[in-house]
Amino acid sequence: MRGLVKREEAPVKPDYAVGQSWTYRTRPGEEASRVAIRRIEREPEDGDVFHVSILGVKLRNHRVPGGLQPAMNHAAVSRGTLDASLLAHDGDADGDESWKDGYAVWRQAYDNGDAGIFEIPIQEILGYIEMVVAASGEVR
Repeated sequence: MRGLVKREEAPVKPDYAVGQSWTYRTRPGEEASRVAIRRIEREPEDGDVFHVSILGVKLRNHRVPGGLQPAMNHAAVSRGTLDASLLAHDGDADGDESWKDGYAVWRQAYDNGDAGIFEIPIQEILGYIEMVVAASGEVR
C-alpha cells in the first residue's frame, strides 16, 4: 500500500554560526535591520546561548542623543528565540566588537545568578528593552 501513508519529516533546524547575519521578523519601519551572531556558548542550565547584536533598529532611548539608539549591541538569547525570529541567512556580519562590553557585563551577572537569557522573539526583546529604559526615567 505504497503512498497511502504520509511520512512526517522533522523540520530542519538551521545551522547557526558565529559571524552570520540574518534577516528576521522585524518591527514596522525596521525592515533593514539584521541580527548578527557574535558568540555561541553552551551553558548547563540553558543549553545553547547565542550572543547577538540587533543592528539597524530605532530603539527608543531617552539616554542617547536624538532619543533613538540604532543598535542593541548585545543580547543573550535561546535557540528558540532565533528559531521564532530569524528568516534568512543574509551573509556575513560586520566585524564590530562593541558587543563585547555588554557581553562582559552579562557574563559576570550570569555567573553570579543575576542574569539570564531571552526566550522571546527578537521584536519582543526590543519592546521589552524600550519599556525598561522608559521606566528608568529621564536623565537630569
